[in-house]
Amino acid sequence: MQAIPTPRRRARIALVAVPAALAALWAPSFVAEVYDGDGFAGTPARDYLTRPDQGWRFLADAVRQSRGTALGTAKDALTQARDVWAGPPAVADAVRLVSGDAPFPVTVPAAGATPAPRKRMVRPRSPFTWIVLGRVRGGPRQPIGALDYRSGRVVWDIRPLPGRGR
Repeated sequence: MQAIPTPRRRARIALVAVPAALAALWAPSFVAEVYDGDGFAGTPARDYLTRPDQGWRFLADAVRQSRGTALGTAKDALTQARDVWAGPPAVADAVRLVSGDAPFPVTVPAAGATPAPRKRMVRPRSPFTWIVLGRVRGGPRQPIGALDYRSGRVVWDIRPLPGRGR
């Protein structure tokens, strides 16, 4: 025979259940915040914490995209980036995974190499993109390329630079 919960016991259950439900609702948002570009390299920042539905969308995209991906790890992406951007003029030295499938302008640091006008926008092909960082002609570290997470293809390349050949 099961005891009927007393009001005090129901209050304890609610004290545990409500925070647990809220944590479960927002958990994907906290993970998405880590991978959101947050303005990095020009990627549009999104506020997953005020939109938990976007956190769940991120999680669904991550599960769907992770199957059969060409560049599933940072090591794979960096190896590919170093092959593509081996120099000169651009040499890859790091990658960063960002989420978002909307086009975004590339941010160029002070004294960095500016891409040609027609190459100032990155147009992702899937919800996740590896932003490739490196140096152009020994300048400051900056975005020099983008690789599609799923296919491994180059989706953006700073080369050829204006006024100079590839």
